[in-house]
Amino acid sequence: MSLLEYGENKMKVKRFGVSIPEDLLKQFDDIVEEKGYVGRSEAIRDAMRLFITKHTEETSQEGQFASLNIVYHHKPALMNALIQAQHNSDAHVISTVHTHITNTHCFEILTIRGNSEGIDKLANTIGGLSGIEYSKLFKFALPDEPGEHHSH
Repeated sequence: MSLLEYGENKMKVKRFGVSIPEDLLKQFDDIVEEKGYVGRSEAIRDAMRLFITKHTEETSQEGQFASLNIVYHHKPALMNALIQAQHNSDAHVISTVHTHITNTHCFEILTIRGNSEGIDKLANTIGGLSGIEYSKLFKFALPDEPGEHHSH
C-alpha cells in the first residue's frame, strides 16, 4: 500500500487489478487524454466517485414507481435472464418497451411499480446481469388520489 499526498493530509491508496475489454480501455484512455488527466488512476477515482454518487442518489429516492433504462447485447440467454428477473421480482413490471437500436444491441425501458426496496432489488439484479452495458434507474412517488383510478 502506498500513500497519496493531498497538502498536509496523506491518504492510504490501495492498488487493484481490473480486467476489461480492449475497446472499452481504448475509449477510456481517449477520454483520459482529452480531459487532461495525468493518468488513468485519477480518472478511475473520478469515475468511482460518480458511481458512488449515482448509487447514493438512487437509493435515497423514495417512490412506488420507477423506470429502468437498460442497454444490452441481444442474446437469447440474457433476454431469458431478464424475463426471469422480472417474473421473480417483488416489484411489478407494468410495461416494457423493447427497441433494437443496432444489429447487436437492444434498448429497453421497464416501467415498475412496487416499494422502494423491491424496485432497488430488481434494478440491481438486472444491472448485474452479464451483457447489460448500461442501466439507469429513476424512482418517483405520486400522491395517493382517493377514488381516482386510471386503467387502459
